[in-house]
This record gives sequence, structure tokens and C-alpha cells, in this order.
Amino acid sequence: MYHPAGVYPAIPTPFMRNGDLDETGLRDLVSYFETTGVNGLLALGTIGEFAMMSEQERKKAADTIVGAANRLEVIINAGCASTRQTIRMAEYLKDLGVDAIIAVEPYFYHPTAKGMARHYLDLAESVDMPVMAYNIPQFSGNRLMPDIMDAFAEDERIVGLKDSEGDPARMMEFIRRAPEGFSVMVGADPLVSYGICMGAKGMMIGSASVAPEACVDMYRAAADADLKKTFAMQGTLNDFIRAMNVGTFPAAVKYMLAQKGLPGGHVRPPLEGLSDAEKLIVDDYVKGAKAIRKVIM
Repeated sequence: MYHPAGVYPAIPTPFMRNGDLDETGLRDLVSYFETTGVNGLLALGTIGEFAMMSEQERKKAADTIVGAANRLEVIINAGCASTRQTIRMAEYLKDLGVDAIIAVEPYFYHPTAKGMARHYLDLAESVDMPVMAYNIPQFSGNRLMPDIMDAFAEDERIVGLKDSEGDPARMMEFIRRAPEGFSVMVGADPLVSYGICMGAKGMMIGSASVAPEACVDMYRAAADADLKKTFAMQGTLNDFIRAMNVGTFPAAVKYMLAQKGLPGGHVRPPLEGLSDAEKLIVDDYVKGAKAIRKVIM
């Protein structure tokens, strides 16, 4: 059974100024990541503005991503508010040939812990392929707790969890309670070095989309037990993280990609692009991160 490990940028979805999906830009973005040394891509997640997209748009974006990927593993978010909708999206992604389905926890309404566990078990049974859970309560309004690992252990097709909450103690408990072989992936950018050193199998983070090489260096340093370099690389990443959170997320990510000559695209309303003042703040953070990395490397 497939289990993810390594570096997976959470990639944005490029939109044109009029709000349409930029399929060419998305294809070019995937081709760029093929050259960076990352293991795979996490697409149509929070940074990918999936909640701003219709079902048909999500399918069209998934078609483009899978069609453009050659070497890279592809993991795409199928999460919807209901189990039925999530399964329908996941079945489409399975037919496309993704390596795994990831599904954000059900949002807006507040199911019980039992209901959320059943959601993932039903999803795994229906699609019969590797499934990952995605914990991001600050956006979804619901929280997965470490005791859900008892339910996940019932089905080997539930292969991993992206934990984006940002609580180090809770992340450590997810890692401690994970079934054998299960991939807990760090989704909270500031905790990457800590999480990997504590036993997480890798990272699925937005800052890896703007600093993929730095994230690859960090992961390799951790794999070599070079803790000094691992935590030094986290310091480099922290400036990118600060930059990423300027303005309305994920506008700064798209701006940083555009500054590198890549098709970041525009955000969809009611989200707003960066002001000129915010762009200057982002530029300063990026300069600081590059300066730190030069010293480390």
C-alpha cells in the first residue's frame, strides 16, 4: 500500500484576472515542481482555494495536474462538507490515477468524533485506494483528535494524516498513536523541523511551493540526523512563512511565485491581492530568507 514520505508542496491554483482557471499556468506550475527535487504535490487544498471552486472546476484542475505530472506523486483533496460528495469527488480522482486521495475533515456543520471517523472509513471502503485525512480546524471549523487513530487502524487503506493545526503536543500524539507504517505529515509550516525529528514522515506545506529547494534540504538534513542544519533550515523557512501570511492568504504565495516568473495567478473574490505596501513587506522577508540560506549552505 502506498504511503507518502518526503516533501510535498501544497500548490496554489492559478486563476486569471477574470477569475477563470488558468489551465496553462497550472500545467506550467506542475512542470516547474518536477525540477525542484520534491517528492510529490498536494493539490486543491486550502492554498489551492478548493472551497472557491465548483465541482467541475475541481475536476478540470485535477485533469490538468495529473496530465502534467510525470515523475511526481500526486495527492489531491477530495474533501467536501458531506461524505456523499467527498466519495463522488474521490471516485473521479481515482479514475484519473492519483497516488492517494486526501480529504479535509467535513466542514461548516459539526459532526461528532464518531461521525468524522465514519466519514473516512466510508471513504476508504468506497474508493478502495490510499486515503489521507487532513486536519485544519482553523479553516474547517472541526478538529480531528488523536484518538481517531484507533478508527484509522481498522482500515489499512487509510494511510496518512496531514496535520495542519499547529499544536505541537497534539501532533506528537498523532505520531505516537499512528498505526505501523502510517504517514503523519506535517502541515503546519513552523513545525516542520520539530515534526520530522519527532517521527513525522514528511511535510505537506504551502511554503514548500515558494521554497521547495530549502524544504528538500531540510528533509535531507533530518534524514541524515544533522539536527543543526535541520533547525537552521527552519530558520530560513520561517521568513518565507512570515511572507506567506502577509495580506489575505494565499495572495502572498501567488505573488512570490509571480516574482520568480511562475504562474501564481490571482486569488478569487472575496479574497484580495496584495497592496503595494504589502508587496514590499513580502519582498523584505524573501530577501532575509535568501540571505540566511546562503550562510547555511
